[in-house]
Amino acid sequence: MLVIILATSIMTARAQSSYTTIQYNKNMQPALVLELPYSTNDVEGTILEKLKQIGYNPETQGHLFWKKNKTDGFYIFSNVVLPSLGTQKLDMYFKVVQKNNEEKNNSTLYMLVSSGNENFASPDVDSTLWSSSKSFLNSFVEKTTAFNLEQTIAAQENTVKDSQKKLENLQKDEKDLADKIKKYENDLATNQNNQKDQQQDIENQKKLLENLKTKRKG
Repeated sequence: MLVIILATSIMTARAQSSYTTIQYNKNMQPALVLELPYSTNDVEGTILEKLKQIGYNPETQGHLFWKKNKTDGFYIFSNVVLPSLGTQKLDMYFKVVQKNNEEKNNSTLYMLVSSGNENFASPDVDSTLWSSSKSFLNSFVEKTTAFNLEQTIAAQENTVKDSQKKLENLQKDEKDLADKIKKYENDLATNQNNQKDQQQDIENQKKLLENLKTKRKG
């Protein structure tokens, strides 16, 4: 656990979001970008966890509805309120891409923030909003590490459950086999006793046959 904490601290210190531009709806827009050493699934999961953490429910209807709410490669969440900005409502756009084919477990996360009507924030136009957005995105470093750990723990718990279930099945098979062996042993003992009885019957029938033969006329 100490190693994980130290690794997270180092990662947090090194990984910070930075300014970039990215195309959205055929126009280049100011954006924040963050490199994360985790899969796109982990990063997408972290987006949901972070939004829930600040009181926003990404799911509005149906299973994984939020994943269908995608435009030009961005997941869009409307009327998000960042605690540091009071009651101001924002539209947040997230794009998650695998870093490259060689680094499949590394992802790049882009974030656009709009005050509405695709009026995207930039450090020059609204430094306060930009700073709060940057802090929000930077928190993904620690949150993604925690999310990945929880996913790993959950997967390991399932592995333990599967292993336990396999043991229980083997124990059940052992009992079934033991019952069969006991039945076969009983059947064998019965068969052996029946053989003895049959052998005795043969001897008795032979004696009777010999007695009958002695009564023949010469």
